[in-house]
Amino acid sequence: MDMQKRKVAVIGALNVDIGGRPEGPLIPGDSIPGRVRTSLGGVGWNVARNCALLGAETAFCSLLGRDEHEGAIRAESQRYCVDISGCRWEEESPNNRYLYLCDEKGDVAAAVNDMGLCRRMDRAFAAACLEKAAGCAAVVTEANLPQATLTYLGENLTAPLVADCVSVAKCGRLRPILHRIHILKANLQEAEALTGRTGVEDCIRALLDAGVKRVVISQGPRGVICGEGERIFPVPSVHTDVVDATGAGDSMTAALTVGLALGMSFDDCAALGVTAAGITVANPGAVTAALAVLRPI
Repeated sequence: MDMQKRKVAVIGALNVDIGGRPEGPLIPGDSIPGRVRTSLGGVGWNVARNCALLGAETAFCSLLGRDEHEGAIRAESQRYCVDISGCRWEEESPNNRYLYLCDEKGDVAAAVNDMGLCRRMDRAFAAACLEKAAGCAAVVTEANLPQATLTYLGENLTAPLVADCVSVAKCGRLRPILHRIHILKANLQEAEALTGRTGVEDCIRALLDAGVKRVVISQGPRGVICGEGERIFPVPSVHTDVVDATGAGDSMTAALTVGLALGMSFDDCAALGVTAAGITVANPGAVTAALAVLRPI
């Protein structure tokens, strides 16, 4: 195995996740017994930890705050073997926050994100990330970054680029670099917002026409629909009981990235992605150590 194919970089956000899940049905306006947990998350950080669990040598680049969570961030980076030497620490700045509420099935019912540090990921930050990305077999970025920063990265990265749309509100930031993206992961709502089209197949065709090499549209418990060249094909999900749906998309993005870094076929990358998502939703938290059972490296 070519050792260089083990190396990936993730350029994105880390935030403090504060989540609640009720013991019974959600009742708007009422206080419901349940469980509340605080953990580290964010699309970029979740993807980075998952890439490491899947066996990749993983570097993470982000802006981080020197607040009460700094120690936990450093400890977690060591536990997961994620290199954070490419991160920039901001003095007297709090880390990003993500507040979410699940329903009794574990699906996210509502969320609020406070991603102030992401707005400060400027061109100088992006230029420093290029050094960490040198020699990588794949690089992940995500739409929490400002559009100008994403454009700079898209124009200057030499490794194959994997991009996560993150949300309907933010996915448009990827539009200027669609022709530079090797794998784009989105849900249907994000794909429709990004393309102005309606329906899975029309969205995939539009994204491929825009220059994206491979498209993965997640459909929750139904799996994914993929597009490459003239092919559009489904990959069904792995049946499992949902414990916590948060982080499923991030584990899929990580698996797609590791598969790409290893030179897997697109079909095998997609199969690895839906299997990773199935394992993630069957366990509590956005990232689960159980993912290591899939380690293809």
